[in-house]
Amino acid sequence: MQSDLDYHPSRSARCQGLAHPTISCNLITNLDRGGCVLRYGTVRTRRANDVAYALYGPADGGTRPPLLFVHPINLRKECWLDMVVPLAGDRLCLTVDLAGHGESSDDADFGLAGWTSDCVDVVTALDLQPFHLVGCSLGGAIALCVAADLPGSALSVTAMGAYLGESDAGADRALLDLVDRNTVDELFVILAAEAVAPGSPPELVTTVRHLTNRHGKPIVRRVLEAAGAADGSPWLPRVRCPVLVLTGEFDSSCSPSDGAKLAASVDGRHEILPGVGHLPMLEDAGGVLRMMAPYLG
Repeated sequence: MQSDLDYHPSRSARCQGLAHPTISCNLITNLDRGGCVLRYGTVRTRRANDVAYALYGPADGGTRPPLLFVHPINLRKECWLDMVVPLAGDRLCLTVDLAGHGESSDDADFGLAGWTSDCVDVVTALDLQPFHLVGCSLGGAIALCVAADLPGSALSVTAMGAYLGESDAGADRALLDLVDRNTVDELFVILAAEAVAPGSPPELVTTVRHLTNRHGKPIVRRVLEAAGAADGSPWLPRVRCPVLVLTGEFDSSCSPSDGAKLAASVDGRHEILPGVGHLPMLEDAGGVLRMMAPYLG
């Protein structure tokens, strides 16, 4: 396995209409804790998107397969830090900003297929295969789609607060109405509180709000429209790896029955996380890690 440590900025180029993804920058930080290093970079994908990533783990690449983490829509890659730090002692942990989020560029056509394609390009450019996948909300659906597109490389998928198939059209319209009636900051104050379990500490709600999308109201709305139209069910028959589906007890976006249905459709295992809402990686990272451990090998 080759890690991004083997790449150098001079060996890549920024260009349109690429046949293959390329690394357009590779910034190495001075962070070194217990032999682990943190690297930031950007991959120019075949769709000409600049997808930002952070890669944390052993300087030599580690002894265990890497993990790809895919964030929920309208959050960003830093939402995974509570899980990445404990896992990065012996493996590389890759977090990405989906197009239209974080430090990545915007896309002319947001959608499940495009976000999946970009994630495939990042792991291909960094040569991080085989690998495990972890995703939350639509990020869980994207993780499953990536596993379907790379069946020989995906070792497992952990999908949190995820479901595949048609969403509730009424709920989608209500959410877009909420976008139209509020500023972006006002919107995310509301959504951050709804995303976590009732009675969650105010600091957690504030953390969620600070991790939200800053690409502007038009992009936030387009992302939400794309998420509402996303249907990953055509990918499911091609998922070959073990799948763990986790649903928060108080998840208002994806009910336990939705999670159980998803797990059954991929012959996976479904578990409910007590006292947790829609964002388990921020609400109970330790609990998620314990449930994931048997899958990571």
